[in-house]
Amino acid sequence: MTLKVFLVEDSAAQCAYLTQILKLEADVDIVGIAETEHQAIDWLKRNPGRWDIALVDLYLGEGSGAGVIAHCQDRRADQGVLVMTNHAGNDGLLLHCKLLGADAVYHKATQLDNLVAYCNEAAARLAGCPA
Repeated sequence: MTLKVFLVEDSAAQCAYLTQILKLEADVDIVGIAETEHQAIDWLKRNPGRWDIALVDLYLGEGSGAGVIAHCQDRRADQGVLVMTNHAGNDGLLLHCKLLGADAVYHKATQLDNLVAYCNEAAARLAGCPA
């Protein structure tokens, strides 16, 4: 089953790269893209059931991914929130993301394989298949 991913990323190059990787290596459909915290929260309010995974960059040019994560606290149990950052080695930051409700945190440069694996496992769960 195709996983519906909402992508929050302010870098056009990173957004294009993530979209390409996820479409090539996982069964995903990018159902929405936002560049700012405000755009992301607005999209989420208008599309509460249209996504399976929110993939959120923590540091945005306008606003913060933390605000997006906090907004997702009332999501359905089967919806996941994943964080991408270049600061994944910061234990305090990782804990903060988890406390806000993030399911996982991935380093953009070194953990894309883990992100793809998470998406593949989530798609298999949606399809009712073992991962």
